[in-house]
Amino acid sequence: MVALIAAGFAITWCGYANAQTITLEEALQRAGAESPTISALETDVEAAEGLERQAALRPNPEVSLDVENVGGSGAFRGFNSTETTLAASQRVELGGKRGARIRAAEAETRVTELRAALAMAQLGADVRQNYAAAVSARSRLDLARGVVERNRELARIARELVDAGREPPLRALRAEAALGEAEARLQEAEAADLSARATLASLWGSQSPPDEVVPEWPQFPGVIAIAPENTIGVQLAGAEADAANRVIAQERANSVPDLSLSAGVRRFEETGDRAFIAGASISIPLGNRNQGAISAAEARARGAEFRRAAAMAEAARELASSRAEYQAAAARVATLEERSVPQAQEALRLAQIGYRNGKFTLIDVLDAAATLDAVRMALIEAHEAQARAGANLQRLTATPETMP
Repeated sequence: MVALIAAGFAITWCGYANAQTITLEEALQRAGAESPTISALETDVEAAEGLERQAALRPNPEVSLDVENVGGSGAFRGFNSTETTLAASQRVELGGKRGARIRAAEAETRVTELRAALAMAQLGADVRQNYAAAVSARSRLDLARGVVERNRELARIARELVDAGREPPLRALRAEAALGEAEARLQEAEAADLSARATLASLWGSQSPPDEVVPEWPQFPGVIAIAPENTIGVQLAGAEADAANRVIAQERANSVPDLSLSAGVRRFEETGDRAFIAGASISIPLGNRNQGAISAAEARARGAEFRRAAAMAEAARELASSRAEYQAAAARVATLEERSVPQAQEALRLAQIGYRNGKFTLIDVLDAAATLDAVRMALIEAHEAQARAGANLQRLTATPETMP
């Protein structure tokens, strides 16, 4: 599973420390290779695997050395009456403790692996959504630059028309005001672009954002229909319930006392004789039968079952909601691209032609330009909404078997 985590974002980051432009695939690779979150997940899985190996180990034997009748009085003065006993003992686990312990550790390892897979899917969604936010910010920046250039040209034309006596001075002032507003929005767009790139870079623990992101919206061809019970979140809840039930079996096994067997040899110093000894001991579970730990484990198991049912309902709700959001955003993107933007562009073109020929006023041109700007901004927002919904849907439909 550690290898799965390391490869979860398709191979290893191969050195983009000085990259000027980053693609979505490169961002995913870098997050998978350098994210502190992924590094922490690797150590969690390694720890769980270590505990699983530990659970399979049997109790160690013990060796004891007892010296009796030393330094007493009378016949026991000195070492003449010393009795020395060398013995070895072994605790024998009863009640199926070792098997129950191994099964509980295996279940906990599975839980840790699924938590890692869930966090991996979440990181992938975060990268895609923040990449879409960076593309959106860059698109807004490009739009703001275009608006400034267009308003600068309109202001120039307005001044020429005012100088020629074809427009009142108020028209030129209106054009200059629009240009100033556009320049202010350009500065805001530049700041938002830098912030979006910095947020994206933070996902792989970097404080140096890329200079640019490739202006391509994330695509989601792999988003498929999936039953809620097959999502990672529901599988994780099921694994936690299974682990809780195995802890119950482990605690019940712990209620059975262990048997301790011992054997050794005793030397009598006074006569030089030797004798073998053997023994067995077992505790009597009168008051402590581990009933408190068993009761606690049973309560945790019931809670885990409730959480599994809640995870199933939440997965079904999120799947339906994300699919609806994705489809609605995709339909809006198609409408804006195919109808709204071309129509607004044509309206502005005609307004500009009419304005140069004296058939329309500057206000008509500015209104047409504002309409086109609004439509283009709506298209950017629709693209970003589609990318966010698609990233969330891909996170929900990811399974440990289909992780990249």
